[in-house]
Amino acid sequence: MSELSIDEWNALNRLSRGETIRRIDGQTVKRLTDIGALRSSGGVIKLSHPAMQLLIERSARIGRARNGNSETWCS
Repeated sequence: MSELSIDEWNALNRLSRGETIRRIDGQTVKRLTDIGALRSSGGVIKLSHPAMQLLIERSARIGRARNGNSETWCS
């Protein structure tokens, strides 16, 4: 799942912030489902656990890069 396009990454971010799946491009949703980033549970599409973990990790890296701090809090 680490090989995400910019559109896929943006879609995951938008979905994690509560945006509805209907507002995301259908091809992007299909691709995210195919790679396991989205899962269906009781007719509701949700982010998978690995996708949520990836969002957290990459967002933290981006935040550290923006702040110019390359150290991690857990090192």
